Amino acid sequence: MNASPSSPTRSKSRRVATRLALASLPLLFFAATFEFVVSLLGIAPPPSNPLIVWNPRRDAELGSGTGEFRESARWLWEPRPGAIVVGAAINPEGYRGPALPRERGTRLRIATLGDSTTYGIGVPEHESWSRVLESALRGQGYDVEIANFGCVGFTAVQGLALYRGRVRELRPDVVIAAFGCVNEQFPTLPELTDLVKLRTLSSPWHRVRVVLRRLDAFRWLEAKVTTPIVPTTGEVDPARAVARVSVDEFRAALTELASAVRDDGGALVLVSPPRRLDGEAESPRTLDYTHAVEALAPALGVGFADVHATFAQLVAEEFGTPDPQLDQARTSSYFADPWHPSPKGHRAYAVRVGQTLLEKGLLRKSP
Repeated sequence: MNASPSSPTRSKSRRVATRLALASLPLLFFAATFEFVVSLLGIAPPPSNPLIVWNPRRDAELGSGTGEFRESARWLWEPRPGAIVVGAAINPEGYRGPALPRERGTRLRIATLGDSTTYGIGVPEHESWSRVLESALRGQGYDVEIANFGCVGFTAVQGLALYRGRVRELRPDVVIAAFGCVNEQFPTLPELTDLVKLRTLSSPWHRVRVVLRRLDAFRWLEAKVTTPIVPTTGEVDPARAVARVSVDEFRAALTELASAVRDDGGALVLVSPPRRLDGEAESPRTLDYTHAVEALAPALGVGFADVHATFAQLVAEEFGTPDPQLDQARTSSYFADPWHPSPKGHRAYAVRVGQTLLEKGLLRKSP
């Protein structure tokens, strides 16, 4: 039988591959020897993540496979499916509460995005404002279902990424976004802002670097030729400090979210989250984000639930003139700490958001 016309080409390719394999043997031998020597001497830094994803303490949890959260290359971190939180497991889709099916039914579908307040830190999921809102609306005859995509520590930048990468798959009719309480303003380094981290985690080189850092020799070389990133432990050099998400980045993220939700055929409602006065006194830059949401909602033509103002009014009606020095004692019925509502606070939160949904005509009665 005659050889096929492609046989000479295949034979040549095999010869080239053989030569390359033989040529690489000395390099592989050197690399293996180098790895053995570095390991034997114990001079390599201990294994660690090449990027501080959340903070040094939280990063250990993200990689443990047993904590409440896990790392995500798309939005930095997320609740870990199966983790038990206040007596109930995170659902298989990675958020608190019932997992909604991808297939749409007749119910009005609402997705809530936000930080630890939306997540419902410290309270059972059925007491979070998202679930209280769902129960209240159903009790009033509105056929709704709510997916609670809140996550501890989240910023508007992460919320936008989460919407694009997961939430929009559920095709929600309404998206409620509650950001700007405190996380955005936390000081960090320019090389550790949320936008920089997201770009880094999505890069092919970062993924290769994570694999290579399992080798002692690579970690030793890396320590010799690169400058380590200083951990964000709260002791960031004030001369270099920037916000995790600047006010401009905050506005841009919410503007892009409004555009994405609109393009998907949904409606967006922005929320101005509440906080205790002593929290604002401690972190006055938080008010910059509050004012940004207040101005942005009408400019974008989206719904706006001013929960921040609602809580201030409720506290004033119940306790009199606000006073940051007395705020902790006087508002314990609405707040569990400076940043997180109590169960009573979650109920007040749900009432205010529900009013906005009604005012904007975003609800429909059950048939």
